[in-house]
Amino acid sequence: MKTKGSPARRIHFLLVWVLALVAGGCTVTTDTGRLDAVARTGIAYTAKVPPLLDRAFEAAAAVDSRALAEARHGLSEEQRREALQRFDAVMVERLKDYDAAKRHNDLLRSYFVSLRALLESNEPKASGTAAKRLTAALGKLSPGLKKARMGDVSVSGLVEPAVTVTVASFRSAALRRELEARGAAIERELALQEALVGAVVRQLRADREILSAGFRNDAVVGPYVSAKRLPGSWPARRLKSLREPVDVEAAAAAEQTVRALRQAYVAAVEGRLDAGRAAELATTVEGFVELVARLGAEAGRAVR
Repeated sequence: MKTKGSPARRIHFLLVWVLALVAGGCTVTTDTGRLDAVARTGIAYTAKVPPLLDRAFEAAAAVDSRALAEARHGLSEEQRREALQRFDAVMVERLKDYDAAKRHNDLLRSYFVSLRALLESNEPKASGTAAKRLTAALGKLSPGLKKARMGDVSVSGLVEPAVTVTVASFRSAALRRELEARGAAIERELALQEALVGAVVRQLRADREILSAGFRNDAVVGPYVSAKRLPGSWPARRLKSLREPVDVEAAAAAEQTVRALRQAYVAAVEGRLDAGRAAELATTVEGFVELVARLGAEAGRAVR
């Protein structure tokens, strides 16, 4: 089945379609349909996280470069070389944390893909093996990420407390075994993803405040108070300085989305996710996907 429109609209259509089948008791099995909808949402969400992490790191690097440029004055050539090496070393380490966050996100995406395969598969053993392998890989990556810092923000302090996950009586024995074995672990990985994104939001907002203040001073206030003629791009630059950056808005939406995803996952595993809450989740992920799409559009028409 093909659908037209933006990626977010197609995602929303597919999720609503699944939920409609569940409500109508059609071809999607009633005891797994909402879990399938949550898995679809997880796939849609995780597909859009990497570009957001890239933008967050770019903002951090821009703030770092600004600090380097300001520190350059009054230093000798050797002192400048040492300062650049020191700042570079810090940013390389920070990039490793962002790359690890991407890897964690990619593993979560693969888990949701394997969960969907398990829901649909005639060979549940193979799908269950893939889910087991992916959960083990997440478990190896998680301890380091819990100790990570996204700039000045610690991840560990943002991880929500664990909840008890009681698996519902699904018709599929293979699915029930999978969720009993790894459902609680996946809830913890989603909680870690939520903390990672939360740390990114807080650091990105702080970085953008620094950059926005510098941009406004250099591109808006300075030219305006100067006796020189205002450049033709000044109104557009002023307008840009008044708006909240889309990447900050998208990062906040990502945190909201993964929180809703984690809660919906637990509810679906326990067999208590209602259609209304599932539809809310679909709408939330649609909004997040639309914001990430705007990041590319914003970059394409950036004010120079």
